[in-house]
Amino acid sequence: MDQRNNPAMNQLDATDQIALLANELEEVKQKFIQNDKLALIGKLTAGILHEIKNPLNFINNFTKMSQELVGELYEIVDGVREKLDPDTLADFNETRSMLSASLTKILENGERTQRIIFSMLAQMHDNKELVFELSDINKLVDEFAKLAYQGARGNDKDFNLKFNTDYDPTIEPINLEFQEMSRVIINLVDNACYALSEKKKRNKGCFSPEILLRTKKLDNFVEIRIRDNGIGIPQEVIDKLFSPFFTTKPKGKGTGLGLSLSRDIITNIHKGKIEIESKENEFTEFKILIPTNLE
Repeated sequence: MDQRNNPAMNQLDATDQIALLANELEEVKQKFIQNDKLALIGKLTAGILHEIKNPLNFINNFTKMSQELVGELYEIVDGVREKLDPDTLADFNETRSMLSASLTKILENGERTQRIIFSMLAQMHDNKELVFELSDINKLVDEFAKLAYQGARGNDKDFNLKFNTDYDPTIEPINLEFQEMSRVIINLVDNACYALSEKKKRNKGCFSPEILLRTKKLDNFVEIRIRDNGIGIPQEVIDKLFSPFFTTKPKGKGTGLGLSLSRDIITNIHKGKIEIESKENEFTEFKILIPTNLE
């Protein structure tokens, strides 16, 4: 008997199709609910960051003003130096030196926090216009590598690593899309932290996690190297590593977009190159080349 002419079979097919459609609609509904939750969290986070940004501006501005006042205080005391006894003058010089050093540290950390906030706000707006600015590549690598490390420690308080740095002091500020480049450093160091944490678990703690951060000035490029002594990556995986949605991490641990986005930022936005070298159970090293004449 031809099943296509069987009313019972046709009714069954229709019921299955309706059930399938209902399941699909429920999945779509759940995705919309999840997206709404994420959007709400994003708005709340952005609001909090904006609230932090305003008092932080006051802190930085008043710190700069205080530095100027300390400078004026130097001039006032220098004008009456002969009238002060040596002990009083020595105490004053020691106090003003400590005050100047404290204000410098406050401003350095305030400006660093300000850059982190701007970076977080920028990453919430994927459609933002690209803005290139002269940037200190050594500071960028150092600050955002350590920011990624602190993020990793937020998930595992027992995780520690040693940073080895080799920054080329002759590198002059170069034109970068600062926020996008900071995202690359965070992605690469976050992956390195994961590889180090996994190796530490496998070695049951008998392992010293390390990350090497290195910069070097070349003829027409600045080179950045990020190397870890973690679990390494098999060659067959390396060939797929920059593919969108491909990840070596367990489900829920990674989106598979970090390295794909990083390559896009380096190659398309900065017209540079990104390469990877790795050996299983020994190391993984990313090498980034950014042209210094980027307009």
